[in-house]
Amino acid sequence: MGFFSWGPIRPITTVEVVDRSQTLNMIERSLRRIFRREEGQGLVEMSFILPLFLVMVVGVIEVADGMNAYITLVDSARDGARLGSKNLATDDEIKNLIIIETARLRDDVATNDITVQHIQVDGVDAVRVEVCNDRSLLLNIPL
Repeated sequence: MGFFSWGPIRPITTVEVVDRSQTLNMIERSLRRIFRREEGQGLVEMSFILPLFLVMVVGVIEVADGMNAYITLVDSARDGARLGSKNLATDDEIKNLIIIETARLRDDVATNDITVQHIQVDGVDAVRVEVCNDRSLLLNIPL
């Protein structure tokens, strides 16, 4: 024998052919024995986690909707003030511009919610536009 010795060579024995369905049944039975006591574990874990997950999702949705409303109101007030500062529009036209720009919000902005003031800053004419909006909750779920 040489340096690498693998031992004596054995003849190949025949392998017993087992039906595939029998093998799967044996595996299934052994797995049932192992996991017999954990049948409702997933349901219990989900009942603990699901309410917390839903509160987080609702909170994210409400914050996103509030930020959208805030940005829309600030942009529309800025556009109204810009239009008024160039003396290109009357107060009613400024209010109409703001109403058109805030039309995408869920809660409507009325003309009573818009205040246009003509003021002077350092001797220069300026326009101050204030837009107010009462928001309702999107999902209206008390937390």
